[in-house]
Amino acid sequence: MRYVAILDGVEHEFDVEQLNDGNGWRLRVGDHHFDIDVRRVGGASFSMLIGTRSFDFEVQRIGDEIVIASRTGIARVALIDPRRAAAGASIHAGQRGRAEMRAMMPGRVVNVMVKAGDAVEAGAGVLVVEAMKMENELKAPKAGTVIEVKVAAGQTVEKNDLLVIIE
Repeated sequence: MRYVAILDGVEHEFDVEQLNDGNGWRLRVGDHHFDIDVRRVGGASFSMLIGTRSFDFEVQRIGDEIVIASRTGIARVALIDPRRAAAGASIHAGQRGRAEMRAMMPGRVVNVMVKAGDAVEAGAGVLVVEAMKMENELKAPKAGTVIEVKVAAGQTVEKNDLLVIIE
């Protein structure tokens, strides 16, 4: 099945095909293909094997986005229905309305770069959270106005805590 994903404001097209064993998948991006073994190891936790490399991550759906947290950082991905995209629907149509940015894992807020009333562009840095000994810059999932900032620098947060609201 063909998908279109937006990662850091850039569109990527790829194909995914499930292999016979149920855990195996073939991912095609351009002229490259990868055979991937994916296993659920917890409610929202997954382990993935690509060749001899192993990756562990958590996945959470927040609105129209999928937020993926791993040891290397946090990525926000918007998946687009390819039929809507082919029909000419706006690729950013799902980014209207209120966006609530939530903590993907426990951590400590290192820096808050916005305040209520600030205008932000999609992909602009909003705040930095240290989690698992790594600093992760959280970026605005959409262009809009910061309605409320619920945290301050130095504050500890738990998974799913509300951090910032953008409209």
